[in-house]
Amino acid sequence: MAPPHFLITETEMTLEDDARLIFHRTLKAVDPKTVIRKKIKLKENTLCVEKQEIDLSRFKEIVLIGFGKASLKMGESVEELLGDRIKKGLLVCDRRRNVKVKSDVIIARHPVPDANSLEAGRRIVSLVQSCDENSLIVFLVSGGGSSLVELPANSEITLEDIRELNRILTGCGANISDINYVRKCISKIKGGRLGFLASRASSVALFISDVNPGDLASLASNPLLPEDATAEPAKGTIDRYDLESRLPRSVLKAVEESLGRDNVTGWEKNRLADLLLMENSDALEAASRFAAHLGYRVKIARDLIEGDYEEIAEELIRLLMNLRSEFADSPVCLISGGEVSCPVKGSGYGGRNQEFVLYCASRLSEMSVPSKAAALSCGTDGIDGNSNAAGSVAIPELISAARDQGIISSDFIQRSDSHSFFKRMGGLIFTGPTGNNVRDVRLLLIKPC
Repeated sequence: MAPPHFLITETEMTLEDDARLIFHRTLKAVDPKTVIRKKIKLKENTLCVEKQEIDLSRFKEIVLIGFGKASLKMGESVEELLGDRIKKGLLVCDRRRNVKVKSDVIIARHPVPDANSLEAGRRIVSLVQSCDENSLIVFLVSGGGSSLVELPANSEITLEDIRELNRILTGCGANISDINYVRKCISKIKGGRLGFLASRASSVALFISDVNPGDLASLASNPLLPEDATAEPAKGTIDRYDLESRLPRSVLKAVEESLGRDNVTGWEKNRLADLLLMENSDALEAASRFAAHLGYRVKIARDLIEGDYEEIAEELIRLLMNLRSEFADSPVCLISGGEVSCPVKGSGYGGRNQEFVLYCASRLSEMSVPSKAAALSCGTDGIDGNSNAAGSVAIPELISAARDQGIISSDFIQRSDSHSFFKRMGGLIFTGPTGNNVRDVRLLLIKPC
């Protein structure tokens, strides 16, 4: 059954309803199965990966390996396409969904790895090393893979060391590139090393990206692509965020030892195709189309994708006010995406999306804007931080209504407890885990009173 807001007529819809509708339609437009059916075709024995044609009769076996939040939906689509040609398959995801696949499935944890993450790493390495020149490996890589699959560079690095490393990195305010510099140094898989291990076989890789445009080397910490990786950027991350005294000794040792490791390049001749199926910009373009359909003047702030969430919020609000001045008689929708940084300051519930919305609504309330306004921010994976919400939506009036009840929004921001605020006042958006991950979608809407 459709969510209740889909049943509201256009004349009754509020700004919050519009924002929710735009987001839900965007999720549908970027569904992995929909995209794979458009971009991957099978014509008799020829696999068409966009313009690349691959003769499948050359191979005795096709092996399917997928990891990331979208791996089950991607795997289901590829299995439907290739059928019994697939002889072995292993898919690693963060939770079991109502998806039918023949491949083996391992459920591991995100954002902090668990024992299943290490088991997945061992099994994937074993599987690729069993392949030879008569094998075609189809890799499916999506966001979340860094946590879901891991194999440490040496036996001194324990699971608890890896878990502690991930907790520290994801909570210190570092962006994904900085985080991945360190992850690559301690891994036998990341930084192109899995691709090297699979280089005897031919391979095709399909990517759904949750990183910056053109930065596939950061997706899942780059397990497949040749990379001229060194430890220097990792040491820069450790210094920049003052992590040396906080990280496990085994991790620091692995970073030092990686200075002498060979760069993972020069072996890519058997890579038949690498296709980026979709990324955050596809979600933003879809949101733009749906907002325009609802009558909004739309602008996408393409350069505001990473950074401190308060700074990004302030710049977006500034742009929103400029758009309001430019199109004074029209409703306006400002769209941005990516992933803002939101350091954890307390022990509350929520994530970067809910805290971003709470901050935006609070600032708009302070500004006493003589227009109707709303802010939405949600993760396309359906999960925001340590909560079970995808994100939230709010109007400035919500902040003043809360204040009248003695509920002060800044108190919740200070203890990283935005989810509790929205749970009390309304505005949470629940989608459940979507089986996808193309980063966040942020919407700022404003219309004349």
